[in-house]
Amino acid sequence: MAPPAAYTLPLFDRPTSDRPAPRIHTAHGSAVLRPYQTSAIAGIAAELEKHRSTLLVMATGTGKTTVFGEVARNWPGRVLVLAHREELIEQARSRLAVMTQEYVGVEQAQWNAQAERIVIGSVQTLSRESRLARFSRDRFSLVIVDEAHHAVAASYRKVLDHFEGAKLLGVTATPDRSDESAMGQVFDSVAYVYDIQDGIRDKWLVPVSCQMVEVAGVDLSGVKTTAGDLNQGQLDAVMASEEALHGIAKPTLELAGDRRTILFTTSVDNAHRLAEVLNRYRAGSARAVDGGTATDLRKATLAGHKRGDYQFLVNVGVLTEGYDDPGVACVAMGRPTKSRALYTQCIGRGLRPAPGKEDCLVLDFAGNSGRHQLVSALDILAGKWPEAVVARAKKEAAKKGGRADEALERAAAAIEAEKQAEIAKRARIKAQVAYKAQQVNPFQVFGLRDKGDDPREPGSRLPITPGQVQKLENFRVEIPPGCTQAQASRLINACITRMKRGLATYKQTKLLSRYGVDATRMYMGTAGKVIDAIAANGWRAIGPEAVSQIVNSRTAGEDG
Repeated sequence: MAPPAAYTLPLFDRPTSDRPAPRIHTAHGSAVLRPYQTSAIAGIAAELEKHRSTLLVMATGTGKTTVFGEVARNWPGRVLVLAHREELIEQARSRLAVMTQEYVGVEQAQWNAQAERIVIGSVQTLSRESRLARFSRDRFSLVIVDEAHHAVAASYRKVLDHFEGAKLLGVTATPDRSDESAMGQVFDSVAYVYDIQDGIRDKWLVPVSCQMVEVAGVDLSGVKTTAGDLNQGQLDAVMASEEALHGIAKPTLELAGDRRTILFTTSVDNAHRLAEVLNRYRAGSARAVDGGTATDLRKATLAGHKRGDYQFLVNVGVLTEGYDDPGVACVAMGRPTKSRALYTQCIGRGLRPAPGKEDCLVLDFAGNSGRHQLVSALDILAGKWPEAVVARAKKEAAKKGGRADEALERAAAAIEAEKQAEIAKRARIKAQVAYKAQQVNPFQVFGLRDKGDDPREPGSRLPITPGQVQKLENFRVEIPPGCTQAQASRLINACITRMKRGLATYKQTKLLSRYGVDATRMYMGTAGKVIDAIAANGWRAIGPEAVSQIVNSRTAGEDG
């Protein structure tokens, strides 16, 4: 097996016993770090002072390699960086060499690290007994695990356990593994978190526009759940049908426009067949890569996509992690999933900013999901939005698509408006009930019989006149609903008669009736004294004996 082509021309000279690796601390470091990256580095330093291990969580595209590269640059001892795929090793080595101005060793396949201070190694290589035995247990004082959500795997644990005295820094964009293995098994603390929502808010990542596409013939209701996600084999059987492939290809061509696009699929065969279908619609528009694609061919394919030689790059398990192409502006999820980690990694391929790039379009393809709760772009971007908001935004995305953050804000605003309308409605009903409970029938207050619409009474069928309204308002009398001219006349006459005789006013009579006092035959002065007594008692009823005492103590000629 030939060494990877990327390593044939070394970055900087390999150190020798008489010529140590250069340590040129240029102005790169903190002077050009983004504010959150500086905070992340400070958080890492603080946590590694207290713990053996810590975890850095940073969204794809926000520069986690820059952060751990700066940590490695300033680390006083030897550093090992663990990665699990060739592309990640190549990218990390190049970045670290430039950042540190040192020759970075590689431990992978036919490449062997020597005396370099910084070594980047393949976990598959280092987990072999023969390769791990080349390094003493105290060779490194810091081990950095790239894509650290894999660190609970046995191969990683074997390497980490070997370097038991070293500090451990894990970096990942997705701390939750789909198989629910606890990251706490490996990492003692979390040093810093900077997620997708933070990156979009601060404009280090582009906003997400989402469109849900229902694919006819796709029925996931019978697919089982394995290790927290849809069973791979059963899922692939559903998504590999010709109907499903066309249901993904045709909308992708229509919705992606001229955006450079990555498509994620369920299997190697599915990836190549989908590329074939896309090329049937538009010749030469698509290529496919997978884990078994020859190294040189894969590199050429990825390079061609970056140059814009073709629009659609279909893959399975190759571009999920570590692929860096800011020109990607559309991600098509032809691989329905229940895993937030997997979904986040996939859409992260399209979130890096680039000249002229305003957003990233995410296409979700699904049919009948049955009992499964599939992850969508809205779930990833929802942050602390309640489930009801996310569910409503998903319905909007299914109908017309659009910016995910705006859909969530509209859904939240709509739900809040409905909530406030319901509160107002309940308040109105409560006020009406309270009003009716407090409302006193003015005929009852005066001890009169309401004849209603007795046809023998003049004006019994005619509505109250404006003049009658004014007179009743002057007497502070509530106007009964649907009051007729006849009813108004009886109330007005009662008020005038009572006034002439000096009897308690309507207001006094109504107030006393609330305290169980009948003031229909009580004179105005006596009613005032009873009210004063009730007020002196803290506006509590004073009882019939107290009322009788006030009435009996009236002055001569006051009451008759």
